Amino acid sequence: MASNKENKDKFIVGGYEFLTETDAEKGTLDLSKIKVLETKVKVSRPDDMLAVYEKAIQNRIFKTPLGWRYLTDLREKLLEKGFEEQDLIPIPLEIPMTRQSSLDKLSSKKKENPSGEKVHFGRILSIVLNVALIIVVILMFVIASTSENDNIINYKRNITNRYSAWDEELKEREKAVREAEKRLGIADSKGYDEGDVSY
Repeated sequence: MASNKENKDKFIVGGYEFLTETDAEKGTLDLSKIKVLETKVKVSRPDDMLAVYEKAIQNRIFKTPLGWRYLTDLREKLLEKGFEEQDLIPIPLEIPMTRQSSLDKLSSKKKENPSGEKVHFGRILSIVLNVALIIVVILMFVIASTSENDNIINYKRNITNRYSAWDEELKEREKAVREAEKRLGIADSKGYDEGDVSY
């Protein structure tokens, strides 16, 4: 009784034990496709067998070892009927047969390119972006230093220039006021200089 319960928990289809229910459903689907093809394909006609074999591979209709086993059987029958190995499309396996760790993948990439002749696209992109950012920063400093608006770079210069301009303007106005006083006959302009204005 315990063995029946264990079999119910496992996903067994066509003599294969699948890891997941989804994979088992794919296996069941492959079995139904095989049954349909077996009713339509006549073993006495090698050309029909070849057409089914090639279409099944090109359209990738089989997703599990059940379908791949059917393709292998068809291949064997075609070879028996006189076809050559080079006449038949190889059966593609859609999953890797060995697992590689990240370290293995890294070392295999280094073996492929030990001298570093091929530069990765990501590295080139990174260099180009860094150069572009440096150029943008330099341009920002140039614009900030030559700008007439006050900013942290040109603040002192702009304030000094404004003060100088105001000082010149005040001197010109004072000169104009003195000339006007002379014309009007006002003799004493001390009050303006000392800030002592009397009414």
